[in-house]
Amino acid sequence: MVRSGSAAWRIFLFNLFDHAPALMQDFAWPDELMKGFVKKYPMLFVGGAGSITHLHFDIDMSHILHTQFCGRKRVVLFPFSERHKLYRKPWEVLSMADFSHYADPGQSKLDMKDFPALKEATGFAVILNHGETLFMPAGYFHHMEYIDSGFAMNLRAMQPSLRGKLRDAWNLFGMRSIDTL
Repeated sequence: MVRSGSAAWRIFLFNLFDHAPALMQDFAWPDELMKGFVKKYPMLFVGGAGSITHLHFDIDMSHILHTQFCGRKRVVLFPFSERHKLYRKPWEVLSMADFSHYADPGQSKLDMKDFPALKEATGFAVILNHGETLFMPAGYFHHMEYIDSGFAMNLRAMQPSLRGKLRDAWNLFGMRSIDTL
């Protein structure tokens, strides 16, 4: 159904290697660039054309290599330091601002009246094409829109410092519990 065209369906955080462990032999982790790859949990993301991942940062605060294997994806990125301008929900990883269709003025839901600090936020916008890899440092907010139906995979590297690992643990067990409550 995803391949057939415009569809807002997504499959995310799917661990492909749990279902096809032999595929691990087809991947190499660039350990000389980043240490601490979580090799057991690469995550597959599949989406139909038009599907959206709203602006958020990853709760585990890992560094990410996001490789687009098929299709194109529009990506907006903001460093974690911009979180106050992005209207981050308290105790959550999500922004209250809706970046859906931000590149299409006729369809954009970006509301500068209700979220005036967005005008001051400094970020990046890219289109990720088939075969390209995007590096997202830990804590970067990202919004993704599938231009075409496609799939991508994340390779994650955990924070190398003890301080980083403690913050990751707090986010995963403390903040997530508060958010769930």
